[in-house]
Amino acid sequence: MKRCFYFLKEFINKDRANQKLEGPIALFDENANIQICDKKGIYFIVSRKHHFVYPNGNSPIIYIGKADNLRQRLMSHLREAKKAKKEWKTKWVYSRYNYIAMEGGSDVYYLTTITNENAKSLESRAIEDFYNKYRALPVGNGAFSYRKS
Repeated sequence: MKRCFYFLKEFINKDRANQKLEGPIALFDENANIQICDKKGIYFIVSRKHHFVYPNGNSPIIYIGKADNLRQRLMSHLREAKKAKKEWKTKWVYSRYNYIAMEGGSDVYYLTTITNENAKSLESRAIEDFYNKYRALPVGNGAFSYRKS
């Protein structure tokens, strides 16, 4: 498992013995075409180059989100991030897209729901685990950590 996901280690091992974190899917590659399923799940957008400073350490995780259709949701993030990359000097855009579009690019990792699990509760548990480890939300979820290391 990628080191930045250690905060999820118990969560994934305990509840999902046969499921692994899928990815990475590269955002901003020349022919970015997100080839994943249309299932429900959660996803993590991770900076390739930057780590963000939190009260209890550094992490490259930009955003933790949920989707009822992973493919559609990630494609909408990709469209918004491309728009942010073009218009960042002339137009205000939601900050998570500025982080996603930063130099170096971003990758996406995801987990699909199992049985009749709710994607929102899965997202809440992942965000709670992140918060317990770093004592802050990821920058794209609302944390105000603008320093990069």
